[in-house]
Amino acid sequence: MPDVIQIPAEHFERLKSRLPAITREHLNNVYGISETTWTKLRRGEPIKRVTWERLLSRYERLQKAAAS
Repeated sequence: MPDVIQIPAEHFERLKSRLPAITREHLNNVYGISETTWTKLRRGEPIKRVTWERLLSRYERLQKAAAS
């Protein structure tokens, strides 16, 4: 079984707030994830840890860019 992690709802809301729109293109371009992964996050279901790490890295880059 792959290493998985469940993300708290408040983390999901922070991720959601950085998206210009919730479309397949924006999910892929902004966070590098699929609609399936986004749906799992929205439902509070576990996702692969490696996916979370990639998503978090992209989110942190967005935060740094916004702060500059």
